[in-house]
Amino acid sequence: MEMSKIAMCNVSSCAYNMENLCHTLGITVGSHAECNTYNHGSRKGGFSDVNGGIGACLASECKFNDQLECRAPNVNIAGHDLHADCNTFEPRR
Repeated sequence: MEMSKIAMCNVSSCAYNMENLCHTLGITVGSHAECNTYNHGSRKGGFSDVNGGIGACLASECKFNDQLECRAPNVNIAGHDLHADCNTFEPRR
């Protein structure tokens, strides 16, 4: 199994965001499909040669969640109010 990659992140205020891509090894998606790794700050972190992925997913109501792991081919992260959300979230049917 390969880690689901973050295809795009438009949360430019996040310390791990460089040019609309996530550059931390892996994020945690919380139970409400929010990016729990989001870190507001002008000081940049992460590695420029890394394309971030989903290390863990706690959004058990998402159809892509399989044993707390993300099975989506890739995900998009977007700003919502004062935090970041996984826009790839789809409820289970």
